[in-house]
Amino acid sequence: MAAQSEGRLKVGLALGSGGARGAAHVGVLKVLEREGIEVVAIAGSSIGAMVGGAYAAGTPVERIEEEWKRASLPQVVRTFLPTFPRAGLSSGAELERYLRSVFGDMRVEDLRIPFAALATDLDTGEAVVIREGPLVEALRASTAIPGIFRPVRWRGRILVDGGLVEPVPVRACRELGAELVIGVDVGPRPVPSTPERRSLWDELEERLRALEERPWVPASLLEFLETRLERPRERPLPGLFSLLNQSALILLQEITELKLKLWPPDVLVRPEFPRQAGSYLRTYLGAAEYILLGERAMEAALPALFSRARRGGDG
Repeated sequence: MAAQSEGRLKVGLALGSGGARGAAHVGVLKVLEREGIEVVAIAGSSIGAMVGGAYAAGTPVERIEEEWKRASLPQVVRTFLPTFPRAGLSSGAELERYLRSVFGDMRVEDLRIPFAALATDLDTGEAVVIREGPLVEALRASTAIPGIFRPVRWRGRILVDGGLVEPVPVRACRELGAELVIGVDVGPRPVPSTPERRSLWDELEERLRALEERPWVPASLLEFLETRLERPRERPLPGLFSLLNQSALILLQEITELKLKLWPPDVLVRPEFPRQAGSYLRTYLGAAEYILLGERAMEAALPALFSRARRGGDG
């Protein structure tokens, strides 16, 4: 029944940027396949281009899921292995070798599902929609994180990560012919950059645990309170890296919201990721959790999708 409900419309996917959170895109694809919903167009930015390109090329979603889940720390480290080229920490050669081992000489215009990879022109800031040419080249350009991977030369342009200007490429998906666009936003959000100021009980617990190492023992609770009030523990300021990272996340969040207002999808899927900071490498090793979060988010969005389809995708 689900497939019949939306079968009259051409359903497209706009898969957003978001690094390791892109594993959630796999969960979205799993639910769509489970419901018998055929995707006829895919546009992706950064990790969204990677997952979307693989699916558009005919890679079974089970294989994509397997690749995510079997990622090991050495594999991830090799992908980001610093080679210190002039324009980035890594040349991206290891990533390109991996992509060629999977996709070979496939071309974007020959994929099973119409596909577009979004990149950013480093000189002008324009969004560049790549709809033809070698698939590996398109994916490298879309995922060329500034400062991490060396930019990609493409038709006289210098291209970097598409998530800079098109975090969720809804417009490009519609240009591929999609009548009903599902936008999947997996972008990171700002999180507290430093721990909150601790409570009185947290302070007391710490001091009690440290009694064996420290000679001070309060004669009374009043003495403890007076000592604490004399030396209040304020929330520390963030370090330089945390400050710069948080600023980038705030800018990206604003760009995403503005672009979604300019080119809103018919259905917006936003997985609920844990709101805590974590190491970049560790998030790439938590694919199983993120895939599940993508499944849950897409399942929750199904009623909206079917309702939109029944109305003919015209709002």
